[in-house]
Amino acid sequence: MRAKLFDVKKTAAGIIAMMVLLIVLLSAFCLGLEAGHDCSGEDCPICDFMRQCENTLRSFSEGIAQPAVVMLPVLIALLAAEFFVSFLSSETLVSRKIRLNN
Repeated sequence: MRAKLFDVKKTAAGIIAMMVLLIVLLSAFCLGLEAGHDCSGEDCPICDFMRQCENTLRSFSEGIAQPAVVMLPVLIALLAAEFFVSFLSSETLVSRKIRLNN
């Protein structure tokens, strides 16, 4: 039962991630598509749509960039520690599972 619940959460997280990616890509595509439109004035619906796309992209970039900046040094330190631990640890007969007979 517990494994099934984990699979449901994993699937839901994957679907949400794909939806976020789709929203970001469509917003960027729409901005590129409408970049050179002829503005009709103060109440231009295309300019309003472009502002909404820019706000969407800005909100996603602000939400992702701040944790990434904070976590980057931690990830680099963890990777460096993993490298040095694997480099400094020597193989032994026990770690290689060699049987010692007299």
